[in-house]
Amino acid sequence: MSLGDLIQALGDRSLGTILLALSLPTIAPVPLGVSCLFDLPILLFSAQMAFGKRGAALPGWILRRSVSRSLAARMIDKAMPRLTAIEKMLKPRHSRFASIDGERWFGVLVLLLSLTCVVPLPLTGWLPGFALVLLSLGLIERDGAAVAVSLALTVAALVFFALVASSLSYAGQTLLAATSYPAFMA
Repeated sequence: MSLGDLIQALGDRSLGTILLALSLPTIAPVPLGVSCLFDLPILLFSAQMAFGKRGAALPGWILRRSVSRSLAARMIDKAMPRLTAIEKMLKPRHSRFASIDGERWFGVLVLLLSLTCVVPLPLTGWLPGFALVLLSLGLIERDGAAVAVSLALTVAALVFFALVASSLSYAGQTLLAATSYPAFMA
């Protein structure tokens, strides 16, 4: 099944389901780089939402892409126990938070999360991936509490990403400064 077929079949709850389907590889144990391939469509889709395009659409070349049945089955098998436990806690509540999917700031938020998932820094993809999964489940189930928790996870993920990026930058600069001076000039 292609991504376009999935979107067409899901109808009005397709945004949450698409986010869920595309963000699952970020938290599932898949081969290195696979999750980035799934995060790119989220990046494109969220950029359109951030710029205010209602009914944002993915390019045709992405909509025609499909995943092999074995990879999809493996991802689903790994994610289902976690999703089942989370889904038991979800129920329609706090409708104000559950209906943010049309807001521009929501597009910016998802864009930031998908950017942090795509950047290949160690340990920085899992937390925003989990925030995306929880956000998508909250949208599907219309659970504003789950959306609110995912917003808090988003803040934590962005702070963690900034800390890791700045720490690696500082370490790189220190290492470069330590190795760039010739021994006889020291």
